Amino acid sequence: MKNNKVYLPVDALARHEDFVIAYEDGTPLYTVRSDWSSARDKVRFFGRLGGESCLIKPDAQTLSYYIQLERYEHALRTFRVFDHYYLEGRLWQIRGSLTACPLDFTNEKTGRREVRVSRRLAKGMGEAYEVRVADVSKLRIAAAAVVAIALKEEWRGKSEGEDEGDAEGSRLARLRNWMLGGRGKTYEQLLAEDAEYAEREAARLARLDARAAR
Repeated sequence: MKNNKVYLPVDALARHEDFVIAYEDGTPLYTVRSDWSSARDKVRFFGRLGGESCLIKPDAQTLSYYIQLERYEHALRTFRVFDHYYLEGRLWQIRGSLTACPLDFTNEKTGRREVRVSRRLAKGMGEAYEVRVADVSKLRIAAAAVVAIALKEEWRGKSEGEDEGDAEGSRLARLRNWMLGGRGKTYEQLLAEDAEYAEREAARLARLDARAAR
């Protein structure tokens, strides 16, 4: 399918500049705009006709990002930044990081991979994230979720902690813990409190250093 994938620049968030999400032939899907000054900034998506069609905004603690797309609202939850995310409203378990693609979005109910994010060279864009979906109706929310993850990773934002995101626990219990949760944990707190996470992070950073040295 021609229109089941879009591209956004790998360094879009690092440059703190507005950017375009485009189809493979270069046709824009969204122009993405923000102040890009902090994790608290709202991010707005504008379609080809210029109207705003999607909005990402943080909660009061900048722990979760709410994605308002058309009539629906989804919440990107972060259990461990660079390691484990979840998109409420789509049942997407997301394990991994944009810095270590491919990154898959898996439906926790069916076990089916519904989104894959890879690094590719894109027309007129250079190195980019390719967001590919199995169902084209999910392309826009998948692209917005990737931007939300990129925001979280750019600012090393807060996490709930893996205890609250236990995939073996019931979804209702996890949702209750989220609604009653606290202010979240900083990246530094996670490293200090979670030995497994600290080990995984050391390995991820070593791979990034090795890639940069090539």
